[in-house]
Amino acid sequence: MSTILRIKLSAMMFFQFMILAVFFPQLAAYLGNIKADNVMVATIMVTMAWGALLSPIIGMLADRFVNGEKLLFALNCATAIFLFLAGSTQSHMLLFVCLLGAMLAYMPTWSLTSSIAISNSTPEAFPMIRVFGSIGWVCAAGFALFGKIVFGTSIDGTHIPLFCGAGVSVAAALLALTIPATPPAAKGEPVSLIDVLGLRAFSLLKDFNTAVFMLCACVWMLAFVIYWLFFSKFLSEALNISDITVTMSIGQISEMLFIALLPFAIKLFGLKNTMALGIFAMLLRYLMCAFSSDLYGLHIGAIAVHGIIFGFFFVSAQMYMAKIAPESLQSQAQGLFFFLAFGVSQIIGGYFTGWLIDANIPQNAAAATPSELASAWKNIFFIESAITGLLLVFFMLFFRDATKENFNKA
Repeated sequence: MSTILRIKLSAMMFFQFMILAVFFPQLAAYLGNIKADNVMVATIMVTMAWGALLSPIIGMLADRFVNGEKLLFALNCATAIFLFLAGSTQSHMLLFVCLLGAMLAYMPTWSLTSSIAISNSTPEAFPMIRVFGSIGWVCAAGFALFGKIVFGTSIDGTHIPLFCGAGVSVAAALLALTIPATPPAAKGEPVSLIDVLGLRAFSLLKDFNTAVFMLCACVWMLAFVIYWLFFSKFLSEALNISDITVTMSIGQISEMLFIALLPFAIKLFGLKNTMALGIFAMLLRYLMCAFSSDLYGLHIGAIAVHGIIFGFFFVSAQMYMAKIAPESLQSQAQGLFFFLAFGVSQIIGGYFTGWLIDANIPQNAAAATPSELASAWKNIFFIESAITGLLLVFFMLFFRDATKENFNKA
């Protein structure tokens, strides 16, 4: 792979993940500021999951009909339009509709960019390309810092990050036009209704081990959701932290480091044990969150282990899918992973976590005493810890790494 190609693919990842990082970490806090109730917060936050449901269909288009880079350009343009509209309204329902449109366009780009990167490189080279997505996420904090330094105010908890996301989407769309042509690998092959719906990759689940792997990925997401969707609510309500984007960017700095270390971790521990370390780190995170009100600063540790959680499990999972899928199903295989984990499981997890928060947090959180809030959040994180612990045991007992080739090539 040439240096120029590596730079282009890395830049693609940089801007693609920056789009979400600019507005999403503080979105739950913003929804609270415009008086959205917990049901509406959950409904809006899981628009990301509904968007992921389109991933197999977008993957089918990339595998059979449309060049990947052209599809990426169109999706990023649509994302820019919907995010601009979302930033222009405070109506809860209109905001939901606009963000649903944005996520339907945006979320399939995660699997699409992974497929483009792997198609133009190798699964082994993918982590060092994907790490630039984490760098883009960290750099997104620059928007919040710029607002604070230049205008003397925090843009977190406002509608401004939505406009910033729209601007980055435009940049990502233009960049997509410079990516090498990535033609559909299965173009010209017979097409059935199963292919049109992007369901061909579901045939991979006939293999018992792959089915076990996917089940574990879905439960992982169920437990991951409280950090992914509601952590800004925890930081603002329970710990009174206002600079949410900057604080949570610690996790992306950690992600950069551990994704860069991922090839070495797989070589040292093997794929299964590397993924198990990611699950164990999530268990550690929730235990630290449970006691964060007793020992201030534990929340920083809970954020800092994000790199192990996301890099060692999630990115390894994408590499695993790339290894077990035939070339003609590469985009659909990545789409299947996002459909089930970031789609179906995140929807279930979003509403489950919303219910869990409602069941523990007093109806009027602002009127609750600090001790009441601390006790409520402790209960929530103990439950999340239990789910993660059971997942770790199940994963170690039943998952077998079915890839025969090693991941140690450069």
